[in-house]
Amino acid sequence: MKLVDFVRHPRNRLDVVAGLIDGILNALALAAGRLVHTGGEGATLNLALRVSVAAAVTTIFVFFVAHYAELRLELVRHERELNFTEHGRLAATNLGRRVFMESASKAVLASVFSLVGALFPLILCTWLPSPRWLGLAITNVALGLLGALLAKTFFGSPLRWGFGLFVGGLVLAFVGMQLDLVG
Repeated sequence: MKLVDFVRHPRNRLDVVAGLIDGILNALALAAGRLVHTGGEGATLNLALRVSVAAAVTTIFVFFVAHYAELRLELVRHERELNFTEHGRLAATNLGRRVFMESASKAVLASVFSLVGALFPLILCTWLPSPRWLGLAITNVALGLLGALLAKTFFGSPLRWGFGLFVGGLVLAFVGMQLDLVG
């Protein structure tokens, strides 16, 4: 399977979109203060890379744990359906290794898109230095569009999800400005 086909496959859509959203939200929370406060240098390539790598590292860990726990739970459910007396027998087979590998590949996919998602607002703010809030505004609109796309993945309301993520982005940007973590 080609890389593009793998990324576009419906089974992977949630990891792609959630990774992008996670990266954008991490960037807003960590760097929004640096992007809008006057007197500083604003967004730099160094800042973009540091925040993006931090977002990718946390995403790979969280997504791996979430996927692995979910798939291991499925194995336990199947063991119960098959009336196995000992738990963990399916995990010790080739199925257990496949669960591990699938969890790892989905976590890597989400992590790559988290890196891209975190780079997006920060690079945008380096290219659009004035007014400083413009990059954050465009980022929040993109977040709303990603929310609508995420809703289509599970047949939710694109308007509600888009609006929810737009507002969530505004809240995280505000929190990021107040905390001013990356100074």
